[in-house]
Amino acid sequence: MKLLVVTQKADSSDPILGFFHRWMVAFASRTEHLTVVAQYVGAAALPADAAVFSLGKEQGMSVWWQILRFWWLLCRERNNYDCVFVHMTPVWVILGWPALFLLRKRIYLWYEIRRGSWRLSLALLLARKVFSATVQGLPRPHRKQVVTGHGIDAEVFSLPLTPNPSPGGRGENREPGLIVSVGRITRSKRYDVILRAFATLPQMSRLVIAGGVVTQADEGEWERVQTLMMQLGVIGRVTVHWVDPAEMPGFLRRADLMLHACVGGLDKAVLEAMASGCPVVSSSSVAQEVLPESCRATDETMGNIAEKLLSLPPSERAALSEELRKRVMENHSLAKLIARLVKEME
Repeated sequence: MKLLVVTQKADSSDPILGFFHRWMVAFASRTEHLTVVAQYVGAAALPADAAVFSLGKEQGMSVWWQILRFWWLLCRERNNYDCVFVHMTPVWVILGWPALFLLRKRIYLWYEIRRGSWRLSLALLLARKVFSATVQGLPRPHRKQVVTGHGIDAEVFSLPLTPNPSPGGRGENREPGLIVSVGRITRSKRYDVILRAFATLPQMSRLVIAGGVVTQADEGEWERVQTLMMQLGVIGRVTVHWVDPAEMPGFLRRADLMLHACVGGLDKAVLEAMASGCPVVSSSSVAQEVLPESCRATDETMGNIAEKLLSLPPSERAALSEELRKRVMENHSLAKLIARLVKEME
């Protein structure tokens, strides 16, 4: 099969979409030929036989110029792909459909967010199938939906290898008291819940939020988060900054615990932490479906559950880490996901 992938960014260094670079590499290994069309192309290191084309967003090209270039590439590259896989952007299904219908090319969509729109509704009519990591990946179940699980690169997100010889250590190279959370500063991430839970933990603990602001709405949420940190008296124990995708595996291997309260689809950050053996305490109903009972919490009990996990004996801690990784390997590995997607599109 020859595949065309349409995505927002082909950039392994992007803190939000950098993970998709690993998907593209995996697609290249499973298809006869891979063509990538991205609005923005940055640090992209794909196999030599894969073709990557930018729509010019990194050069400041207008939306209309990007659309015209998109149509031109669909026609010019028509002999180099059999079907199209659109990642998370239903608008490209809609814009591409007239040309792709005439060219007799199949269209598939990946979508994993509960928020709906008229674009998604129309794209669902035009696409052959829509793939999602969970049933909750769409605002409501759809007859074209294919639930595949997420794609976590288990070779990249792995268990720590170096024992921690320090007294009271975890039996692994984790930093005691390092609590993490991952994602943009948005209301859907519910950092207010996370901060209130963190405020109940021992004073030696510290929280690193691997995220930042992107939109104006994020700026407003960041102001509310800062105000809450001051009210809770934790501002000196909390650090907020983006973590480069290349550094994220090491970041999660060092973490003692992840706190999570996001609403929406299944957050891949939860699965990345699990693959790294890092316990996750979550009040998200979707995340709780993949977590063991000991990691499930409500907004009110998150602090208590976190404290219990932090005080686990090394043997129980090691057993929990192994169980978390096993759950990802069985249901959300990148290799299994790409194999499933290719099979569904053939």
